[in-house]
Amino acid sequence: MTGLATLYDYTRKTPYEDDLVERFLNIPEVKKALGVKESFVYEICSDVVGKALHGDVMKSVKQMVEYLVRKSRVLLYQGIEEFLNAERKIWKVNGELAGYVQSWKSLTNVVVLGAGHLLPTDQPLHSQAMIEGWVLQRASFESV
Repeated sequence: MTGLATLYDYTRKTPYEDDLVERFLNIPEVKKALGVKESFVYEICSDVVGKALHGDVMKSVKQMVEYLVRKSRVLLYQGIEEFLNAERKIWKVNGELAGYVQSWKSLTNVVVLGAGHLLPTDQPLHSQAMIEGWVLQRASFESV
């Protein structure tokens, strides 16, 4: 449709192998371990789910975000290919540049290098380090 390998990262030359997830989640033993009915068929993009969420598309969530920031800690993240540059702290994983972190009070925003929308697929180590750093409030993720 767009001529791109994927809509989630314009720099990728090949599509994501999301069929591996679909095949894995449809294995009877996996369904049993997850407590899913054996008759259930997992789909990467489900029309049923899409229709259920359709009413929420393109609606402002400003009030919800304001409430969340007042009442709890918030972590936002995205791959660098889908965010405009802003002032940030350098973030490293194992001594190598992983991206940039911006924090203010309870709000934290992370830009991860070499990743598009599917961060855990593009950068699994950085994804894990980000979650751990934020949850444990390590140096790069401390609030101002």
